[in-house]
Amino acid sequence: MLPNVRPNTSNDWSLDRSALKPVKEDSGRPNYRYLEFSQLSKTYPTPDGNSTVKVVDGFDLRVKKGEFISIIGHSGCGKSTVLSMAAGLNSISEGAIFLDNREVDAAGPDRGVVFQAPSLFPWLTAFENVMLGVDKVYPHATRSEREDIVEYYLTRVGLGDSLQKKAGAMSNGMRQRVGIARAFALSPKLLLLDEPFGMLDSLTRWELQEVLMEVWERTHVTALIVTHDVDEAILLADRVIMMTNGPHAKIGKIENIDLPRPRSRKALLSHPDYYRYRESILRFLSDCEHTH
Repeated sequence: MLPNVRPNTSNDWSLDRSALKPVKEDSGRPNYRYLEFSQLSKTYPTPDGNSTVKVVDGFDLRVKKGEFISIIGHSGCGKSTVLSMAAGLNSISEGAIFLDNREVDAAGPDRGVVFQAPSLFPWLTAFENVMLGVDKVYPHATRSEREDIVEYYLTRVGLGDSLQKKAGAMSNGMRQRVGIARAFALSPKLLLLDEPFGMLDSLTRWELQEVLMEVWERTHVTALIVTHDVDEAILLADRVIMMTNGPHAKIGKIENIDLPRPRSRKALLSHPDYYRYRESILRFLSDCEHTH
């Protein structure tokens, strides 16, 4: 069981939790603007430095608390750029992002990020890698409580027998499990996944998709995943956001995925609506390719 402790989700990692105002309990009604992208744009200078190019142009989206969103599109459409702006790792050129009524203007522990290649310290164990973040985010929990949090999430992702294994001695799949456990252990308000399974073989990818879904079902954290994989987008999401080709990329179409949860790949493939969703997304991507 997890200890009943709350993280310090302030953007200031050094802030004493006693200085934070009490959190108002959720009324039970969904917050349809829990995460809001308001006319978000990103402009980069061209390589010659003489002009600029707008990669993302007016990305506008409202996300409900607890919703899982997939963002899909061709390479260069700005999917990862949108995600990195939400993470506070990339500056916003125009527009704004709001998370739980606060504007996103920097990186912070209220957002957990899982990249394609997990940035772990190879000389530290799986346990120590996750504990680094937990120590920062739960400054007022006891050592025992923090250890319980780390062990709980590493066990949930299937690493209960590898807590003391050094990250440098792990396979890519095991390292990505540590990355997923670390992100969930921070109890973030928003989970951001940037093609987290892109470097893995198909079998490991499918296995980790199931792991991600199982852990997500326990927390229902608001989540965004960037993916090139149509099946992955449908399997994980409540809505699939399809982006037009860049430059000047924006949302071209949104597909609502009305499939029962909890989900499994086997159940997905046997559901009569799955192929309709798949055809709709593939048709959009094909149309984008031909009009580019």
